Amino acid sequence: MSDAAALAAREIVLLDAGGTLIGLDYDAVRRAVGAAGAGLDDRALEVAEALARRWADAAIRRRLAPRELWNGYFSRVLERAGVERDAISAALDALWLANRRQGLWRRPLPGVHRALEWLHDSGRRLAVVSNAEGQVEGDLRAAGLTGWLETVVDSHLVGVAKPDPRIFAIALDRLGAGPEQAFYVGDVPAFDVEGARRAGMPAVLIDPHGVHEDCPAVRIASLADLPALLTADPSEEPMRDPR
Repeated sequence: MSDAAALAAREIVLLDAGGTLIGLDYDAVRRAVGAAGAGLDDRALEVAEALARRWADAAIRRRLAPRELWNGYFSRVLERAGVERDAISAALDALWLANRRQGLWRRPLPGVHRALEWLHDSGRRLAVVSNAEGQVEGDLRAAGLTGWLETVVDSHLVGVAKPDPRIFAIALDRLGAGPEQAFYVGDVPAFDVEGARRAGMPAVLIDPHGVHEDCPAVRIASLADLPALLTADPSEEPMRDPR
């Protein structure tokens, strides 16, 4: 059986939030950074994020503390996007505080509404499993995405985070289902692909810029590509390179 056919046979789709359903709110980043971010444009931030995400995947495997991971990630995003080095330290603190008040990842990514509608209408059950700070359900609601979701599991609220398989088990338990019925979709190999596999599920990796070519998972450019993947000719393997 092809990868696509194996995924299509599963009725439950568990989803990451940030980077999968909702993206970094670049306007919120500019507001938090203030004058230092006045010249930042969306495209520069998008490219910088893609490169920082690869660093973050390696850093997660080194088990960096959450604030260290945050600082390392955003320092790379800001510097690559054009913020002066001497302004980055203050910007990191401002972004951290802004995210604690309201998640910085709250912009619905292109095609997500339509993809969720298609998944729901095709009979699949949907839920979110996210490493977050307690506010991800509100962020998803603000983005207009909760109507298709049966439950949202926020690591801060349940006390366990990806890649620990227990957080996936919490979602499946709420759905009254087992891992053999589900697959997971996320954008960080160390959290999402490895975590799903530890929980006994296959994973689909969101990799819009093709920075994770070495990841042993089916890769797509965005959630908007998932319906096509699930309806692909079962005699053909899905494309693994989204570029």
